[in-house]
Amino acid sequence: MTNASQPGAGAAQVELPAAPVEAPDRRGGRSLLARGLLSAGIATAVNLAILAAATAAGASMVVAQGGSEIAVGFVPVLVATFVPLALATVVAWLLAKRWPRAIPVLAWTGLVVAAASAIAPLTGALDAGTGIALALMHLVAGVSWFTALRSQRRR
Repeated sequence: MTNASQPGAGAAQVELPAAPVEAPDRRGGRSLLARGLLSAGIATAVNLAILAAATAAGASMVVAQGGSEIAVGFVPVLVATFVPLALATVVAWLLAKRWPRAIPVLAWTGLVVAAASAIAPLTGALDAGTGIALALMHLVAGVSWFTALRSQRRR
């Protein structure tokens, strides 16, 4: 801001205080929450792209569960990907405040659970294309979770 526009004033400048800058090594706190939610969003977008590709390739996207057939579509993929990852992120963020060493354990646990859960769609899908697409979606969620939690810079 300058005073030059006022009559009779010189070209003196007034400096405004700079916005506070977050220290680069402060990677816990909000950054874990932000990374996790961003990761959940990216995993959701990738899984929706897998759904679209599998459907375009002729996969039925129908699974047998509990004696009935369930069609997997846009909303179930969106909800089943984003909601668990977002909730797990909030839990991890809260735990990290008290026990920061829990984060690597949570990262590995989530990856192992996602890999193990990828077996279910392979056995419950009505066709191979559906089973592969759904198993891949489980792996995308697991890798996304792992990456979000392990992408923290080391000091």
